[in-house]
Amino acid sequence: MAGLRFRDVAHRPLEVLDLTSLTVDEFTALVAPFEGAFQAHMAAWRFDGQPRGARRYTTYATCPLPTAEDRLLFLLVYLKTNPLQIVHGRLFGLPQGKTNQWIHVLLPVLQEALRQQGDTPSRSLDDLAHRLALPTEALAEAVTAADTADTGEALAETADTAEAGETAPPPFCHDGTERRIPRPTAPDAQKSCYSGKKKCHTVKNVLLVDATLTILFLSATQHGSRHDKRIADATPYPLPRGSHLLQDLGFQAFSLEGVTAHTPHKKPRGGLLTEEQKESNRHLARRRIRIEHVNSSVKRCRIAKDTIRLMRAGVRDSVIEICSALHNFRVRLTPWLPMT
Repeated sequence: MAGLRFRDVAHRPLEVLDLTSLTVDEFTALVAPFEGAFQAHMAAWRFDGQPRGARRYTTYATCPLPTAEDRLLFLLVYLKTNPLQIVHGRLFGLPQGKTNQWIHVLLPVLQEALRQQGDTPSRSLDDLAHRLALPTEALAEAVTAADTADTGEALAETADTAEAGETAPPPFCHDGTERRIPRPTAPDAQKSCYSGKKKCHTVKNVLLVDATLTILFLSATQHGSRHDKRIADATPYPLPRGSHLLQDLGFQAFSLEGVTAHTPHKKPRGGLLTEEQKESNRHLARRRIRIEHVNSSVKRCRIAKDTIRLMRAGVRDSVIEICSALHNFRVRLTPWLPMT
């Protein structure tokens, strides 16, 4: 049975954006690395997950996803819309069994393609330390490209500081993000995955962004009952000395050596905040709101927002890494105004 093909929507840019979370130009830029990773994967593995023998992979004449564009569209639509696999299969002309097989083949392919381009966030402290040690010009380019009339007073203050011969350290920001999962069957898993905040069962990650709003670090996927600060305590970021780290009250008392942590003032029990403390909280919220925009960008893919139904070991962690990498990919091609 015939299904959706990229040629059917290539001339409809808004439809491509709605289906994939990428513009046509972004989609086109991702096709070549995705296809290279797909061919490398299929040279070593079969569709059933077993190592490939002497027989080489070829795209057969009746393949339901014959082109690289069709394969990438198939996976991105699944990530963006999070449909039932039987519905997704019907859309692309596949039975449910083959749909599941293609999804689990293409997920690591997309992950590897984004990793080769440097868009995936660091998953270890050593990798993050190496990443932070490399000279980056992303912030300078973002500030130069930004229209100073739209960036507000913060960029003007940064320019004044630079003229005075002082180097203003770029800020970092971290925050937790939760995703719903089906209710586990095991009693221990039900207890550990239950999130009192969300009133449902979830898994959780903490992400760290820099001033360009690129996700630098993504923690391992944890049970929903684990507190954000506990996750951050287990992964003390090796940020440069003199850096500023913006955080919310969920990270109260979290600190790093040589790093200035900015946390909102908490209202004392039975008391009130002073006007100075309220103004300080508002100022911090205006700066820290940018990481909420990052979270929103990651969750453009509804598989990271709605209940994720994939159950294979490790796949939930791979999905959030892919969604974070897609955010970094979009920001790299179209820089956002920097966080100041």
